[in-house]
Amino acid sequence: MELRELLVDLKKPFPAADHKERALPGGGRWFFIPWQRMRDRLDEVCPDWQVVYSDPVIAGELVVIRCKLTICNVTREGVGNSDAFKERTSSGNYKFGSPIECATADAFKNAAESFGIGAYIDDQDFVVRYLQSKGDGRGVQFAHMDKKQVSNPPSRPFGAAPKTGQISGTYQTSPQRKEITREEWEARQKAKV
Repeated sequence: MELRELLVDLKKPFPAADHKERALPGGGRWFFIPWQRMRDRLDEVCPDWQVVYSDPVIAGELVVIRCKLTICNVTREGVGNSDAFKERTSSGNYKFGSPIECATADAFKNAAESFGIGAYIDDQDFVVRYLQSKGDGRGVQFAHMDKKQVSNPPSRPFGAAPKTGQISGTYQTSPQRKEITREEWEARQKAKV
């Protein structure tokens, strides 16, 4: 099959139950699709997809990973990042996964979104209306509790140029960020324990 034949199915909105919700800094809320569901969508629509990840790079306080996703011989890239020095819980584990796991998931989601998978999430007004149309009361609750957030989604529209300082398809360190080696990062992690 050709990619353009698969794009319609790849871009379809996910079932309402697949939309998860998280709090944003400042009290807002955001609906999102977990990376595992995006992976499942790829398995359903085009099971011969391939993915390659770069080695993690530490840039200042971030761990950065690149993901190359290939569908029907078309490769697109996503960049993911996470706080490199996340706090551990009292049990010694990370609350939502290690920095490398979080950056890897972020890179995968961004690469998948470059094919249109879940790209509609950037339009939170659409997500709220979509959930409402599917009988999911979270859409109405979201609209009532967070009217300002729904009216002004904080992210840029899919395909728009990144704002200054945002990580885009090519990662460049800013003057205040210094890249460190993986060994230095691991040493810092051990020192935190």
